Amino acid sequence: MTRPIKLSHDASDEDLLNAVRDWVRLLAAEEYEEALRYTYQDPYFEWTPDLIRDVIYGYGFPVLDEGDEVYKVTSLETAVETNGGLGPRAEVDFHMPRKHRISNTLIVAEIWFGLPLNGVWSDVTATFNVLFMEECVSLELQEIHVF
Repeated sequence: MTRPIKLSHDASDEDLLNAVRDWVRLLAAEEYEEALRYTYQDPYFEWTPDLIRDVIYGYGFPVLDEGDEVYKVTSLETAVETNGGLGPRAEVDFHMPRKHRISNTLIVAEIWFGLPLNGVWSDVTATFNVLFMEECVSLELQEIHVF
C-alpha cells in the first residue's frame, strides 16, 4: 500500500470509506505504525503509533487503570450490534472547501467512522479530513474518541 493513501480526484464516498476500512483493518492487525503512515497527520494531534494503540486500548482515552478492560479493534465483518442497537456507522460529510491551517491543501470533507472494539460496534469514532491535493485525494487522521 502507498503511504499515505492516495485516491483519485474523482473518488466516491464508497472509495473514501473503503480507504478508512483498510485503515481499520491495520488497527485490527495491531499494525499501529502502518496505520499512522496510512494517513497524513496534523501535528496538533501529536499522533504516534503508541498513542493510537493506547487510545484504542482505553476506549477513547489514552490512560488505563489497573484492572480496566483492554479494548482492541476487531473485524469489521464479524462485529455485532450492542444491546442498545449501536451498529456500524460511517459518514462522509462534504462541505465548502477550506484551506488547511498549516498547508495549501484543501479540506473538502470529513469522515466519521465508528470502530468495532472487542467484537462489538462501539461509540469510539475515528474522524478524518479528506484532503484535496494537486496530485490526489487523501486522508488526515483527526481524532479517535467517544462521540
